[in-house]
Amino acid sequence: MESKTYAVIGTGAIGGYYGARLHHGGFDVHFLLNSDYHFVQNHGLRVDSHYGDYSISADQIKAYRSTYDMPKADVVLVALKTTQNHLLESLIRPLLKPGSLVLLLQNGLGAEQALARQLDLQYIAGGLCFICSNKIGPGHIHHLDYGRLTLGIYGESGMPALAEVASDLQQSGVEVEVEKSILDARWKKLLWNVPYNGLSAVLDSDTSQIMACTETVALAKAIMQEVCHAAHATGSPIDPSLIGTMLNNTAKMKPYLTSMLLDRRNGREMELQYMYSNVLDIARQQGIEMPKTEALYQQLCFLNRQITK
Repeated sequence: MESKTYAVIGTGAIGGYYGARLHHGGFDVHFLLNSDYHFVQNHGLRVDSHYGDYSISADQIKAYRSTYDMPKADVVLVALKTTQNHLLESLIRPLLKPGSLVLLLQNGLGAEQALARQLDLQYIAGGLCFICSNKIGPGHIHHLDYGRLTLGIYGESGMPALAEVASDLQQSGVEVEVEKSILDARWKKLLWNVPYNGLSAVLDSDTSQIMACTETVALAKAIMQEVCHAAHATGSPIDPSLIGTMLNNTAKMKPYLTSMLLDRRNGREMELQYMYSNVLDIARQQGIEMPKTEALYQQLCFLNRQITK
């Protein structure tokens, strides 16, 4: 079988890491860059990982400033923050050919359905990244821990294409789990993201600082319980024992600056629509109240206005 062509949209902490993995797995990977374009073109992409160095030299990397200059792709990996989702239709459309699979490596709920409608796609994939990875400089990514992907499909006819991508990622050294329902997978990821992204941003603290305080641990647990109730009401039940597992894993995790905390510290708009607003709206539609989650969201809205005004 001919090796697939991958397009990475958003070469940051997530796209840069998984794109470099696929490159080293022998796949044809093309990277879209914005502010880092000239640096990466001249110096390459550097990934410092506790699994080993996955850098790509300047003479090997295929870097672009526009998707119109990129080849049509078999797989489009989208690793932009959801605050930029209004750009996705215009960015992705030039890359599509019959059978292309779009895979959203993003957090939150609702993005797959919206983009499938915009691009008139029969199916679209979503991916949840269980990874501690930060961009620490131009073309420079620091991968601290983890790296597992959970993939799912929106539109059952796309399952064979998703299985092929999962195989490519596994061949490239990425641990991959495939779930039939992307919504089930997204609710499980929200179980961690809703408390820890929000609390870290509001408290201006990393995960170890949150876990060192009994009261914030209790608050994180209460928010997780609210997410569980909302997920169950929408037909995506979560095993309650996963709460304890996530709390224990976070306590053991290396001190981690969440993406939302980094956005706040760097004066960037935080991802509130898909991770909080959509979740609260869906819960309300099912008659589920999430008071602690809503209070956290309201505080994040205040902080976001200070950044965006």
